[in-house]
Amino acid sequence: MSPEDKRDLQYRARRAISAPVPQSVRNGNSRKAADYKDCCAVVGAYLRTGHQVERARLHVLRLEGMQGLLP
Repeated sequence: MSPEDKRDLQYRARRAISAPVPQSVRNGNSRKAADYKDCCAVVGAYLRTGHQVERARLHVLRLEGMQGLLP
């Protein structure tokens, strides 16, 4: 992974973590909330440690999809 890709992923991860919880997750079923929470946990762990880049990239995409932030 190039340094630019790493910076981009870190930026997107921070943006996804700091965005408000979407209305669909707040008012949805418990499964949606659990998925959202799991994604946040994986992305947060990546930001703390820098490990498991591919797993973090997948969960960042899932968070962005739930939040409507996909480019």
